[in-house]
Amino acid sequence: MTNDSGPALQPQLFMRQPDLSALPPAPPLELGYVLREAGPADHEQMAGILAEGFADSWETGRVAGEFSPGNGVETTYVVAAPAGVVAMAAARRLPARFPDAGYVHYVGARSSERGKRLGEVVTRQVLAHFAGGGLHQAVLETDDFRLPAIWTYLRLGFVPEPRESGDVARWSRVLANLTAPRTARAGARA
Repeated sequence: MTNDSGPALQPQLFMRQPDLSALPPAPPLELGYVLREAGPADHEQMAGILAEGFADSWETGRVAGEFSPGNGVETTYVVAAPAGVVAMAAARRLPARFPDAGYVHYVGARSSERGKRLGEVVTRQVLAHFAGGGLHQAVLETDDFRLPAIWTYLRLGFVPEPRESGDVARWSRVLANLTAPRTARAGARA
Protein backbone atom coordinates (compact mmCIF):
# COMPACT_ATOMS: atom_id res chain seq x y z
CA MET A 1 0.00 0.00 0.00
CA THR A 2 1.38 3.40 -0.91
CA ASN A 3 0.60 6.71 0.60
CA ASP A 4 1.17 10.38 -0.17
CA SER A 5 -0.07 11.95 3.05
CA GLY A 6 3.11 11.80 5.10
CA PRO A 7 6.87 12.12 4.89
CA ALA A 8 8.88 10.58 2.05
CA LEU A 9 7.78 7.06 1.29
CA GLN A 10 9.80 4.14 2.48
CA PRO A 11 8.88 0.50 2.96
CA GLN A 12 6.08 0.14 5.45
CA LEU A 13 6.76 -1.12 8.94
CA PHE A 14 5.57 -4.63 9.73
CA MET A 15 3.72 -5.76 12.84
CA ARG A 16 2.48 -9.16 13.99
CA GLN A 17 -0.18 -10.12 16.51
CA PRO A 18 1.16 -13.55 17.53
CA ASP A 19 -1.74 -14.81 19.65
CA LEU A 20 -5.33 -14.15 18.63
CA SER A 21 -6.64 -16.25 21.52
CA ALA A 22 -6.23 -13.43 24.05
CA LEU A 23 -7.81 -10.41 22.41
CA PRO A 24 -8.82 -7.52 24.66
CA PRO A 25 -12.50 -6.57 24.66
CA ALA A 26 -13.62 -3.98 22.14
CA PRO A 27 -14.22 -0.46 23.41
CA PRO A 28 -17.91 0.48 23.57
CA LEU A 29 -19.51 2.37 20.71
CA GLU A 30 -21.40 5.59 21.20
CA LEU A 31 -25.18 5.47 21.11
CA GLY A 32 -26.35 5.27 17.50
CA TYR A 33 -23.10 3.75 16.19
CA VAL A 34 -23.23 0.20 14.80
CA LEU A 35 -20.46 -2.25 13.88
CA ARG A 36 -21.36 -4.34 10.83
CA GLU A 37 -20.06 -5.90 7.64
CA ALA A 38 -19.79 -3.55 4.66
CA GLY A 39 -21.73 -3.99 1.46
CA PRO A 40 -21.59 -2.44 -2.02
CA ALA A 41 -23.86 0.39 -0.86
CA ASP A 42 -21.04 1.49 1.49
CA HIS A 43 -18.37 1.82 -1.22
CA GLU A 44 -18.88 5.54 -1.83
CA GLN A 45 -18.50 6.40 1.85
CA MET A 46 -15.56 4.00 2.17
CA ALA A 47 -13.90 5.83 -0.75
CA GLY A 48 -14.26 9.07 1.21
CA ILE A 49 -12.63 7.56 4.30
CA LEU A 50 -9.78 6.14 2.21
CA ALA A 51 -9.21 9.42 0.36
CA GLU A 52 -9.13 11.31 3.65
CA GLY A 53 -6.84 8.87 5.45
CA PHE A 54 -4.49 7.88 2.67
CA ALA A 55 -4.44 11.02 0.47
CA ASP A 56 -5.06 8.94 -2.63
CA SER A 57 -7.75 9.23 -5.23
CA TRP A 58 -10.49 6.71 -4.46
CA GLU A 59 -13.76 6.06 -6.23
CA THR A 60 -16.32 3.29 -5.87
CA GLY A 61 -14.79 1.15 -8.63
CA ARG A 62 -11.41 1.15 -6.96
CA VAL A 63 -13.01 0.32 -3.59
CA ALA A 64 -14.93 -2.57 -5.17
CA GLY A 65 -11.72 -4.01 -6.62
CA GLU A 66 -9.47 -3.44 -3.61
CA PHE A 67 -11.97 -4.92 -1.15
CA SER A 68 -13.03 -7.90 -3.26
CA PRO A 69 -12.62 -11.64 -2.73
CA GLY A 70 -10.43 -11.65 -5.85
CA ASN A 71 -7.99 -9.46 -3.91
CA GLY A 72 -8.05 -11.80 -0.91
CA VAL A 73 -10.51 -9.73 1.15
CA GLU A 74 -12.82 -12.02 3.10
CA THR A 75 -14.91 -9.21 4.58
CA THR A 76 -14.77 -5.55 5.51
CA TYR A 77 -16.13 -4.21 8.77
CA VAL A 78 -17.47 -0.70 9.16
CA VAL A 79 -18.77 1.44 11.96
CA ALA A 80 -21.87 3.27 10.81
CA ALA A 81 -23.09 6.39 12.59
CA PRO A 82 -26.38 8.18 11.96
CA ALA A 83 -24.58 10.26 9.30
CA GLY A 84 -23.06 7.21 7.55
CA VAL A 85 -19.93 5.05 7.58
CA VAL A 86 -17.21 6.56 9.78
CA ALA A 87 -14.62 3.77 10.16
CA MET A 88 -13.50 0.65 8.31
CA ALA A 89 -11.01 -2.22 8.23
CA ALA A 90 -10.79 -5.33 6.07
CA ALA A 91 -9.89 -8.93 6.80
CA ARG A 92 -7.62 -10.12 4.00
CA ARG A 93 -5.86 -13.40 3.35
CA LEU A 94 -2.55 -13.51 1.48
CA PRO A 95 -1.63 -17.20 1.83
CA ALA A 96 1.41 -16.99 -0.45
CA ARG A 97 2.98 -14.27 1.75
CA PHE A 98 1.45 -15.08 5.14
CA PRO A 99 0.19 -18.68 5.18
CA ASP A 100 -0.30 -18.74 8.94
CA ALA A 101 -1.80 -15.28 9.47
CA GLY A 102 -4.61 -12.97 8.48
CA TYR A 103 -3.71 -9.57 7.04
CA VAL A 104 -5.33 -6.44 8.50
CA HIS A 105 -6.06 -4.31 5.43
CA TYR A 106 -6.73 -0.56 5.21
CA VAL A 107 -7.84 0.62 8.63
CA GLY A 108 -9.36 4.07 8.43
CA ALA A 109 -11.68 6.45 10.24
CA ARG A 110 -13.06 9.89 9.52
CA SER A 111 -10.94 12.62 11.10
CA SER A 112 -14.15 14.05 12.56
CA GLU A 113 -14.42 10.86 14.64
CA ARG A 114 -10.91 10.97 16.20
CA GLY A 115 -10.65 9.96 19.81
CA LYS A 116 -13.60 7.55 19.72
CA ARG A 117 -11.36 4.49 19.21
CA LEU A 118 -13.28 3.44 16.08
CA GLY A 119 -10.12 2.20 14.37
CA GLU A 120 -9.62 -0.06 17.35
CA VAL A 121 -13.22 -1.31 17.13
CA VAL A 122 -12.96 -2.32 13.46
CA THR A 123 -9.44 -3.74 13.84
CA ARG A 124 -10.56 -5.78 16.83
CA GLN A 125 -13.45 -7.15 14.76
CA VAL A 126 -11.05 -8.12 11.96
CA LEU A 127 -8.88 -9.97 14.51
CA ALA A 128 -11.96 -11.76 15.89
CA HIS A 129 -12.85 -12.73 12.31
CA PHE A 130 -9.42 -14.29 11.85
CA ALA A 131 -9.63 -16.13 15.18
CA GLY A 132 -13.10 -17.40 14.29
CA GLY A 133 -11.67 -18.72 11.02
CA GLY A 134 -9.04 -20.78 12.84
CA LEU A 135 -6.09 -18.43 12.44
CA HIS A 136 -3.80 -17.85 15.40
CA GLN A 137 -1.92 -14.77 14.13
CA ALA A 138 -2.47 -11.56 12.23
CA VAL A 139 -0.10 -9.17 10.46
CA LEU A 140 -0.25 -5.65 9.11
CA GLU A 141 1.89 -3.00 7.50
CA THR A 142 1.86 0.66 8.49
CA ASP A 143 3.73 3.92 8.14
CA ASP A 144 6.10 5.46 10.71
CA PHE A 145 4.05 8.64 11.02
CA ARG A 146 0.76 6.90 11.89
CA LEU A 147 1.42 7.10 15.63
CA PRO A 148 -2.21 6.87 16.81
CA ALA A 149 -2.72 3.76 14.68
CA ILE A 150 0.52 2.18 15.92
CA TRP A 151 -0.51 2.92 19.50
CA THR A 152 -3.80 1.10 18.82
CA TYR A 153 -2.03 -1.88 17.26
CA LEU A 154 0.28 -2.18 20.25
CA ARG A 155 -2.76 -2.13 22.57
CA LEU A 156 -4.22 -4.97 20.50
CA GLY A 157 -1.14 -7.11 21.04
CA PHE A 158 0.77 -6.42 17.82
CA VAL A 159 4.53 -6.35 18.11
CA PRO A 160 7.04 -4.69 15.77
CA GLU A 161 8.80 -7.14 13.47
CA PRO A 162 11.82 -5.61 11.71
CA ARG A 163 12.04 -6.99 8.17
CA GLU A 164 14.05 -4.45 6.17
CA SER A 165 17.44 -2.86 6.62
CA GLY A 166 17.00 0.10 8.94
CA ASP A 167 13.75 -1.12 10.52
CA VAL A 168 15.27 -1.43 14.00
CA ALA A 169 16.27 2.25 13.93
CA ARG A 170 12.88 3.26 12.50
CA TRP A 171 11.04 1.30 15.19
CA SER A 172 13.25 2.88 17.85
CA ARG A 173 12.24 6.35 16.62
CA VAL A 174 8.55 5.40 16.42
CA LEU A 175 8.50 3.94 19.92
CA ALA A 176 10.37 6.96 21.30
CA ASN A 177 7.80 9.26 19.66
CA LEU A 178 4.97 7.22 21.19
CA THR A 179 6.39 7.61 24.68
CA ALA A 180 7.32 11.29 24.30
CA PRO A 181 5.01 13.81 25.93
CA ARG A 182 2.18 14.89 23.63
CA THR A 183 3.56 18.43 23.27
CA ALA A 184 6.94 17.11 22.11
CA ARG A 185 5.22 14.86 19.53
CA ALA A 186 3.18 17.79 18.20
CA GLY A 187 6.33 19.91 17.88
CA ALA A 188 8.17 17.12 16.06
CA ARG A 189 5.48 17.08 13.35
CA ALA A 190 5.55 20.84 12.74
